[in-house]
Amino acid sequence: MNADTFRMNRFTLCFADADNETAFADEQARKAVRPVRIAFVVLGALQVGNYVLTTHVFKSIVVGIGALNTLLTTIEGLLLYAVFYALSYRPIFLKRQQLIMFLLACLISVGVTQHSARLPLDIIDARGFTIMLVYIFFIYSVLRLRFPQAALAGWLGAAFFVGYLFGLDLMGPTAAGRSALILGIANCGGMLISYQMDISARREFSAMRLLGKERERSERLLLNILPAPIAERLKASEDSIAEHSDGVTVLFADIVGFTPLSASKTPQALVELLNRIFSEFDALADMHGLEKIKTIGDAYMAVAGLPNPRPDHAPRAARMALAMLDATARVAAETGEQLALRIGLDSGPVVAGVIGRRKFTYDLWGDTVNTASRMESHGVPGAIHFTETTGMLLQGTFRLQARGAMVIKGKGDMNTFLLFTPEAIPIG
Repeated sequence: MNADTFRMNRFTLCFADADNETAFADEQARKAVRPVRIAFVVLGALQVGNYVLTTHVFKSIVVGIGALNTLLTTIEGLLLYAVFYALSYRPIFLKRQQLIMFLLACLISVGVTQHSARLPLDIIDARGFTIMLVYIFFIYSVLRLRFPQAALAGWLGAAFFVGYLFGLDLMGPTAAGRSALILGIANCGGMLISYQMDISARREFSAMRLLGKERERSERLLLNILPAPIAERLKASEDSIAEHSDGVTVLFADIVGFTPLSASKTPQALVELLNRIFSEFDALADMHGLEKIKTIGDAYMAVAGLPNPRPDHAPRAARMALAMLDATARVAAETGEQLALRIGLDSGPVVAGVIGRRKFTYDLWGDTVNTASRMESHGVPGAIHFTETTGMLLQGTFRLQARGAMVIKGKGDMNTFLLFTPEAIPIG
């Protein structure tokens, strides 16, 4: 979504993109519900006020049109507003708000005109015309009609008022011309105001939608860098984020023979191959509940049990490691490349946190991380190499193959184990 999708028709102001127009209409309908209900109450109050003035102040009017007609006109108006007020609580009001308000505007125009037609001839030009002029103001400002609907309702109301009274000989040519001119000027002014209000609302809508999309894009980028809980904490506070966990399983994977492979491929082909493999790994991390930490060259690092603690962190890491071996074999078969993985696991305590102010990263530290890296570097291509600590957590769930005591750089003698794909069938 970009600014071009919010291009507007200069006359109707409708968005060129139908989805944006629908979204705008829905949003404006929701925003208009409360003001429209207030407008109904105001119109009802004005109806009552008009009745009081007519019957108690301008008594000559009552003589001209009759007390019963005055009362019936008031009751009809109040019933009309009550019906539309009740309709505003129905779902159809949100779906057809502009059509409903346009029909109401037309009905009120008819009512105002018919009321004026029953006035004494000597005050039609003054009182009836004044009521219609005030009502045109309501059409453009209070009824929350958008520009095309407001303009159509305003001009139809003015034309019906002048045409109806002139057709019944209740208004002479001079009075009709004067009324038409003034109501036309009022409509032009109302159209200008409505146009500016509508275009301002649409620009605000466009800006907020674009801002929302940019915010979503920023959120996605942030979540590609940090785990969701850490990202939320980082947005909420500028304090350093660091936590200690006693039980996680760290996974390291490395593509065997990557250096000679990279020398034989173009940069683009190499990046495409790595992207395909690591994208498979990312999907597996989501599937098995691991958190990807980082990639370094052809090495892939993930952790089970962070940032959300999981009691089954070791089995989750083992299942993902087995799936990584399968995924690598599948990519190798599809591309014809000689690809194999070495994977190392270790379980234990780590410290995790966010470091840096620019290009910050979520990282792990501790002996568990170093040992998992050593398991990978001392491992066997096409197998998963892990410590006795991890083996104890996997025992009873997977068939393990003891590798025996071996010298691990920086660690000394360690008893380690292997998982191969055939031997890794879960027990039970």
